[in-house]
Amino acid sequence: MNKIAFLAALLFFQLTSAQDSTTKPLELKKNEIKFDVVSLVAMGKIHVTYERFLKNDFSVGVSGILAKSNKKEEDFDKGYDKTLPQYEVNPFVRYSLSKSKVSYYFIEAFVSVNGGKYRELERFVENGYGYWDATENNYTAFALGGAVGYKLYIKEKFVVELFVGAGRNIINMENSPEYVQRVGANIGYRF
Repeated sequence: MNKIAFLAALLFFQLTSAQDSTTKPLELKKNEIKFDVVSLVAMGKIHVTYERFLKNDFSVGVSGILAKSNKKEEDFDKGYDKTLPQYEVNPFVRYSLSKSKVSYYFIEAFVSVNGGKYRELERFVENGYGYWDATENNYTAFALGGAVGYKLYIKEKFVVELFVGAGRNIINMENSPEYVQRVGANIGYRF
């Protein structure tokens, strides 16, 4: 009985999925939400993206990244790294390089507001004696950059996206990392 119910549910899902794709083609679905699974597993980052499709080959979106890595924090605490990036907000504009809507390459321009902690040596004077000590402060920086990528749709709903790029911090450069990377392997849903 359970097998029959499972097969009936599967058949119903396929039929509704087929009807949805004929009555609502990919071009009519304008919104997409994606999660970067590789960043979560490999780097301890939560990376979520929302993308809105405009006319023809353009889209706009925003991605947010929260970084929490014990290894990175340990390296920062031991003094191996000067900075500890903790968050990024990346608005972007994309242009499709292919005519296909189901599988295509794209280029992207983005800005990045990124922040975290930095450590620097400071000289202090106490009771006439000078000494150096490491102080920890927060930074917020602004970067401009670009990326290239590839996107593939499965059943005109589910998306797999790969991209790579970089940006350079142009504001608050002395306390932040010089470059920000934009790398991801996203899975998502278009609606």
